[in-house]
Amino acid sequence: MLNFLRSRKCKAVLWVLALLTGLMLYAVFMEGYTISVIGIMKTISAPFQRASNAISQHVEYALDIYRNAENYDEENRALREEINALHRELADYEAAKEELERLQAFIGIKEKHEDYSMTAPFDVTGYITNDPFYGFTIDGGSEDNISLYDPVVSDKGLVGVITELGTHTATVTTILSPELSVSAGTRSSKERGVLTGSVSLAMDGMCKLQYLDKNTSLKKDKVILTTGENGMFPAGYVIGYVKEVGMDDTGLTAYAAIEPASDMKKLGMVVVITDFSGKAEQNETEP
Repeated sequence: MLNFLRSRKCKAVLWVLALLTGLMLYAVFMEGYTISVIGIMKTISAPFQRASNAISQHVEYALDIYRNAENYDEENRALREEINALHRELADYEAAKEELERLQAFIGIKEKHEDYSMTAPFDVTGYITNDPFYGFTIDGGSEDNISLYDPVVSDKGLVGVITELGTHTATVTTILSPELSVSAGTRSSKERGVLTGSVSLAMDGMCKLQYLDKNTSLKKDKVILTTGENGMFPAGYVIGYVKEVGMDDTGLTAYAAIEPASDMKKLGMVVVITDFSGKAEQNETEP
């Protein structure tokens, strides 16, 4: 502040003010001031008035914030709570929308396969710890008409079978596991093999269709379905898609790496097929 008072700018301002004061006094004493003098004075003083008004508004704004700080804080808190509530409602809406879409897909499965007897959808309640093949549990059991070795499917494709059964819970072994074998092939049934799993393929979320003819014509992205030959699975249900084709180590047969239509790492809801056409006849012997 002292530096400003000692500066040339301060002296220039004081000189201008003194000049204006002198002009005003001269005009009063001479009683001869005119509109032009007043206009000049207004023009010269206008910047000072604008600056004064701006400072006054800024001070008033700062004082208003200070006086009403508590009210503003409460309003901000209320707005934040309202925004958070809207975000929760949006998340609930999206979850409900996804569940409805899955339910509609399961209804579509039933309409397409009228011979299926299917349970209501079950939630995946958790994955088996340290299982490289992503086995999981569901919130349905024997009380829901589920039996051992019943096929388990998602709205996109085959998932696995029931391998442990409780009253209200069940464990599912997925098609990524080498413990499970599925007769599978193309829709035309010209290419057939046995689908099973391995640790190396399971790391990439895939399984293997083996014992194919060494001159197989399978190509990438070809759809692979169940053939229903071993009686554990209904025929014609989507399993997945061919990712690559190669020769077995023996050189006698070919194989295809299959990417399941269902992502075993991200399952949320599944359905159990409790009965299908031909199951009773085909399953007279132990699976």
